Amino acid sequence: MSKKVALAIIDLQEDFLPTNGSLAIANGRDVIPLINELISDRKFNWSAIVATQDWHPKNHTSFASQHNVSPFTELEFKHPLNEIDTQTNQVKTMKQFVWPDHCVQESEGACLDASFLGNFNSISPKIPKTIVKKGYLTDREYYSCFQDCWGIHHTEIKEFLLKYDIKDVVFVGLAYDFCVLNSAIDSAKNGFNTYVLKNYCKSVYPDKEAETDALYEKNGVKIISDVSTVF
Repeated sequence: MSKKVALAIIDLQEDFLPTNGSLAIANGRDVIPLINELISDRKFNWSAIVATQDWHPKNHTSFASQHNVSPFTELEFKHPLNEIDTQTNQVKTMKQFVWPDHCVQESEGACLDASFLGNFNSISPKIPKTIVKKGYLTDREYYSCFQDCWGIHHTEIKEFLLKYDIKDVVFVGLAYDFCVLNSAIDSAKNGFNTYVLKNYCKSVYPDKEAETDALYEKNGVKIISDVSTVF
């Protein structure tokens, strides 16, 4: 029996892409032809393909504009449901960075790259596929395509993968050090054999990739350069 391998393509959206994206990742468009080949070349025997899409309301809490601070400022956020930390008897908090407004619902910046979307829509109907939206609850950050940063709300991706008996998941896309990282870590935590195809990703902070690599490895995600090693 052949392996059940899924491809997960993270956030190939205009706001993350040069030259006009509000949160453009340097050289982000360079990975799109590579990813298009992954989904169109029949030698890659995917059992399912997932694309993800940040889908923020215009007043999302991750936007610096909502806090009257500069983008890339680190702020302390309270638990959305005011859950109490049993050690301190105070509401749980988490430090997170805030960003330029990006991927606002129905905006051009939220759109998936047109060439990628065309290829995604042309995938054979024999291969299950879905687009998973994340970040649409106003009061919490999402880096992972599995859940919000607090682990309260869960998207449909796990159920989709289980429905098709997926055992292995390969991650590509943007950004290697944020949404790809957190999505892959949660994939591994959910029991999937998880891989990241590093040369099919770009980082917000490429100068810190050694630290990012260590986080993948610490959390049981295998960094690969050749996807054929998974099959």
